[in-house]
Amino acid sequence: MANINKYVLDLKEKNLMIEKSGGKALNLSKLSSAGFNIPPAFIVSVDTYDFFIKKELKGKISKILDSIDFNDENSLKKGCSSIRNIIKSEELPNDLFLEINNKIKDLPDGYYAVRSSAVAEDLEDASFAGQLDSFLNIKPEDILEKVIDCWASYWNDRAVKYRHDSSIGHLDTELTAAGIAVLVQKMVNAYISGVTFTANPVNGSEDIVIESTWGLGEAIASGIVTPDIFVLNREGIVLEKNIKIKEKGYFLKNGENTLVSIDKENREKSSLNDNILKKILKTAMELEEFFGVPQDIEWAIEHDETNTQDIYILQSRPVTTLTNNSKKDDILWTRAYGDEYWADATTPLFYDVMGKMLTDYVNHEGAKIMGYKEITNTKLLKLHKSRVYFNSWVLEKAFSYYPKFARSKELLNYFPLEDQGRISDYPSILHKTLISQVLVAIRDSDGMMHKTDKAYRKWAKGFMKKCEYFDKTELNALSDAALLSLYNDIETSGIKHYQLIRYGMVSHSIATNLMIKNWLVEWLDDNDGSFYAGLISGLDDNKTVEMNIKFSDLAKILRKDSRLLAKINSIDDLSTLGKVELNELISFNKNFRKCFDDFIARYGHRSNTREILYPRWKEDKAYVLGVIKLLSSSDLDLRKKESESHYNRFKTEKEVFKKIKKLKGGFFKVRLFKIVLNLAQTYLTFRENQRFYLDHLLFRQRLMLMEMGRRLTEREIIDEVDNAFFLYEKELFSFFNKKELNESDIPKLSDEILKRKKEFYRYKSSLPPKFLKNGIEFDDTVMEYDQNAIYGAAASPGTFKGIARVVESIEELSKLEENEILITSNTDPAWTAVFSKIGGLITETGGILSHGAVISREYRIPAVTAVKGATSIFKTGEELVIDGNEGVIYKK
Repeated sequence: MANINKYVLDLKEKNLMIEKSGGKALNLSKLSSAGFNIPPAFIVSVDTYDFFIKKELKGKISKILDSIDFNDENSLKKGCSSIRNIIKSEELPNDLFLEINNKIKDLPDGYYAVRSSAVAEDLEDASFAGQLDSFLNIKPEDILEKVIDCWASYWNDRAVKYRHDSSIGHLDTELTAAGIAVLVQKMVNAYISGVTFTANPVNGSEDIVIESTWGLGEAIASGIVTPDIFVLNREGIVLEKNIKIKEKGYFLKNGENTLVSIDKENREKSSLNDNILKKILKTAMELEEFFGVPQDIEWAIEHDETNTQDIYILQSRPVTTLTNNSKKDDILWTRAYGDEYWADATTPLFYDVMGKMLTDYVNHEGAKIMGYKEITNTKLLKLHKSRVYFNSWVLEKAFSYYPKFARSKELLNYFPLEDQGRISDYPSILHKTLISQVLVAIRDSDGMMHKTDKAYRKWAKGFMKKCEYFDKTELNALSDAALLSLYNDIETSGIKHYQLIRYGMVSHSIATNLMIKNWLVEWLDDNDGSFYAGLISGLDDNKTVEMNIKFSDLAKILRKDSRLLAKINSIDDLSTLGKVELNELISFNKNFRKCFDDFIARYGHRSNTREILYPRWKEDKAYVLGVIKLLSSSDLDLRKKESESHYNRFKTEKEVFKKIKKLKGGFFKVRLFKIVLNLAQTYLTFRENQRFYLDHLLFRQRLMLMEMGRRLTEREIIDEVDNAFFLYEKELFSFFNKKELNESDIPKLSDEILKRKKEFYRYKSSLPPKFLKNGIEFDDTVMEYDQNAIYGAAASPGTFKGIARVVESIEELSKLEENEILITSNTDPAWTAVFSKIGGLITETGGILSHGAVISREYRIPAVTAVKGATSIFKTGEELVIDGNEGVIYKK
């Protein structure tokens, strides 16, 4: 460690290094040195933290780190808590204490922000910001305590796990991107605040976008107001001006950010005049020139005693986030469509395995058959920050063949707000729609609505026979050539799955369900969706519902066997059990063992995620036992509940048919309604069941890819089997094809795999923005809502008041209590066994036909989907009211 005498750094100090100041403070230091107006601040350097930790605590912390099992949440939590307690309880060395304290004593009166500034934060492609603590509105006498709290936050569970997964050292600060500085900065009592983008985040143009509101920027960040929006060209000409009603605002009062009502004369008034706009524009362009890339700038205007207006720069960083791709494209990419079908973080290998099928057979071949000439050879997919994005132009062209009524809010949600009106009003080209259906009948008759489901069932039956033959094959006994041949055979057999879902999923299911939903609203005022929910629940032959019933049966057996239940409940983490221990536990009750084995035989090919990197239930029986353990705490009988759903559907059908008959032309309307309803119900079941069979296909592909990975590990080409999933398909197969193998590339491979793994785990639990264009990410404009209401899409009717439970991964489901409101990014069939326990569902992604919405209606659970940032907005333990009729959640 460097030998220093100075622990406190001045923000204007020249040649500051990120190793000393951290990312956030370094950025502000650059701005200050360049003459930009920055609120007064100083930095408690990384060396200060480093000196304190290494002189006093390194041995103790190292010992705790060595004891942590990073795959065990409880071990991680316990270890991190111990480290934080040590840091907070240890006295500072005297010289260190005196220098910081003397600096604090010299500060002018007011309130201060004390912010963590980590070395790994704000680095290119880093995702560290937001993991460490910051404190606002701190009095000078409390600053030192908060500095130590910031140091302690460097050891919170998320930050430690992030560093571990990203191979960032925890203690070797001079060698790696580790360590933490603390920025102490005077709070600005903002009269006006906002953000400026020097590249339009919607279309990637060079226009300047300015958003502003009264008071502090928290009102914009929290969504309490929709800000005024100004779009200017670089000559200062206002191209667009959208002044919003701003009823509330946050202001700094007595050391607290206080929400106050804006006086009537200012509510509808522009928060910026022409003079201020010009000043902001000039400063923004200077910042862009200084940094050399488009900037996302946070600023605030504070009225001083002479009533002059100074624009303070609070932060300036690259527009969120410019991608590293040198080739930028003009395509608008959307993550929203993938949220319905492919929502998980995705490895490069799985991107190829499923991506080429969606591109070649769902998109290109399907478009050729239906005569959609514009989209027969367009790129469909992009992998960005471990998430799959779809080409919105392809979706838009496909939707243009839909009649206007079918372009529902749920479908329009795939596009940015500014494009939704245009796409909704796009003229219907019904003659092309009719021609496309004729072409399908001629070129691929299985795609006709009355045939697709039957054709799929026939394919599934044949494919399951192939799987039976596959399961008898000893993969490790095959030659490389035979293994590749078997892989190609299974993959080719699965093509029919993709050829049929292009109709059943993309066309038939969406079209028929939207028709039913619209007729119910138009004819019977079913605005809350209760009739619709009743008509599409309790359907026969739903593989997911059948699976959940089997889970429920096993939970019932466990609940009745008090001794087995006590044994299972005494084990906190079932995943720590070895195979022998697990088998002994399951075999304790013969009936339970028989039913458990039957469950694995039927559903062992499934998993908590579609991503083939992760084990299936046949490989991870402890997970299945964990779900049964979770369900055993409730006495709910899903067989009985499903019987009630069937009865409720028949009852709803009778009521709806009776009401429609009474309408003008009711005789013809009810006959048409029954035909379309039958198809809607058929293709909702189709949507769920195709996942079941796709999981069978992917399970066999995973087993073969794992075998390839094992062989590459044996040959010392990769370090571990799972590394195979971080190769693209062509790279992996080249090692089994001597014509394509280039041995000189092998040394570079481990570095590339490490880079891809870091990106995958970095973004595994966080959703990147919804849209991507010209290398710029962006989300929709925040919707306007009141102080306590958050809006999404109404997905399942009903209201429920309960306690929130934020679940960011399947492993956290064990914490779920009965009748809590489950809040998560997205759900998969594996999650739905626990739906019987919850009182409501909130997801960040999805629409009315997403898996979570369908199962919520099945179990009559109020659900709201497409709630941007739900896992951050809500906190576990909060009391919420969820309104699935209107798509609103209220904080109590």
